[in-house]
Amino acid sequence: MYFDFSMFIECQFRAFFKSRGTPYRLTVKRFFFLLGWLLVYIPAEVVNRLFFLLDEIFFPKYRQQEIREPIFIIGNPRSGTTFLHRLLYKDRETFTSFTVWELILAPSITQRKIIWGLVKVGRWVGRPFQRLAKGINRSLKQSRVNKTHAVRLAEAEEDEHIMMHAWASETLFNLYPFLDKIFPYFYYDQAIPKAKQAKLMRFYKSMLRRHLYAHGGDKILLSKNPSYSSKVAALTEHFPDARFIKLVRNPFEAVPSMLNVMAMGLDIFCDPRDPYAYKSELMDLMNHYYFYPVQFFEGRQEPFQIIRYSDLTQQPSQTVSDLYAWLGLAQSDSFKALVAETTRTQRKYKSAHRYPLQKMGLSRQILFKTFEEVFRYYDFPTNEFELPERELSRQKQGRTKAAQKERRRFPNGEQGKLPS
Repeated sequence: MYFDFSMFIECQFRAFFKSRGTPYRLTVKRFFFLLGWLLVYIPAEVVNRLFFLLDEIFFPKYRQQEIREPIFIIGNPRSGTTFLHRLLYKDRETFTSFTVWELILAPSITQRKIIWGLVKVGRWVGRPFQRLAKGINRSLKQSRVNKTHAVRLAEAEEDEHIMMHAWASETLFNLYPFLDKIFPYFYYDQAIPKAKQAKLMRFYKSMLRRHLYAHGGDKILLSKNPSYSSKVAALTEHFPDARFIKLVRNPFEAVPSMLNVMAMGLDIFCDPRDPYAYKSELMDLMNHYYFYPVQFFEGRQEPFQIIRYSDLTQQPSQTVSDLYAWLGLAQSDSFKALVAETTRTQRKYKSAHRYPLQKMGLSRQILFKTFEEVFRYYDFPTNEFELPERELSRQKQGRTKAAQKERRRFPNGEQGKLPS
């Protein structure tokens, strides 16, 4: 199975020997983190590869597993994708998603069967594995990462993380923030060459087939990855019956939140002097995510649905009901009750996050100017700012200047280049 060994070696060489003066400088903290990470990752991947081979021996029928009408939740980071994903995942009769423990500990069918068997046996001897899981969840709850993105072993998570086992994922950016090597994965359709895309998608489909087969093979794959906003062409090519749900949120809220999360990741894994070292590149990326899926699905509305963050958080029940109608699915009474309870809880929720725009080198004026086309296209509230009337309205034109700019950046699907 695919593994980008040359990229793996290059990342380690650069991290240890070519990091002076960079945001990933080799401090004592980062040295020991990288050393500990590699001491875990390398043996774990050797074990995973052995279990992938065992899958071929014990469960070869997984190769015939169909991936029927998968659903991909996309959108800008910090726009409610996790909330919607985990809300829909409560409908276990209909959907299946990768969970944290499956992504990290058991990417193969054989590993999952062994773990499920041990858990069953453990029920007769005091449930030691359940107690261990609770302990790990308590530790995760107290971690810094959990402050912005709740993590629990049995909770649904982004399946893009499965590509870490191939060393081919934008997930690696927090650990190895190389603009020329890892950042292209954030612009997947345009920046990753077609030949490499084909190899990566074969690996990804293999992982999805394993997952669906292990869970009975009769459920709909529910995938959530904000980064797949740049991957819609590749996904549509390999999953022609896929449906896409795009979440959008006001840039005044989404952009500072995203920069805060990325800064936290860099601080944990890289120890940079400037926590917002990649602010410009990340803001360009946010613009790309706002428009690229809309541009790609222009004129093809059937597989594509846009949901506003405000509608999702203020009216979860109605949003889910409309979504199920669009998908042609029926809600069970038990799932309706779970959504109703979520609605009651959500109405009481008030975010405690406050983002220091000044420390980020930003202001509301800068955000407005940078994302003016986003505000116009999605009719987001601008408060004290006024949007002038333009002859190219959203209703008449169907695309914005920013979308046209994306098209000029990548004429004819040009591959292998990052946006300037």
